[in-house]
Amino acid sequence: MFPRLTSKQDRRQRRRQLLNTSVRVITKLASMDALGINISQGGMGLFTIANLPLGSSIEVEFRTPEGPASFTRVAATVRHRALYLYGIEFNPESGATRLGADDSAESDSSSPVLRS
Repeated sequence: MFPRLTSKQDRRQRRRQLLNTSVRVITKLASMDALGINISQGGMGLFTIANLPLGSSIEVEFRTPEGPASFTRVAATVRHRALYLYGIEFNPESGATRLGADDSAESDSSSPVLRS
């Protein structure tokens, strides 16, 4: 009677890769720690105890494979929430900004930090 999807992955536009890395979530009011659990070209899955409303604009910052002092910051939108798990979609028009260790939010003492 109704068409069945065999799995949620059938609806995904891009293939996700497992990830286990620290992520900094930056909002208009604060920055907080999160754990990146998967990533694709279009977005990321996060675990954090922060309260991020659906549709809110955020930035995420995470280390890149180029080295321990290499960070990438990407603008994103919160698209899904299930308890402490969030699905975020990268904003394609924003592009990614590569940062050195001195430019990351971790070293920015002027922004308020909420530890999760």
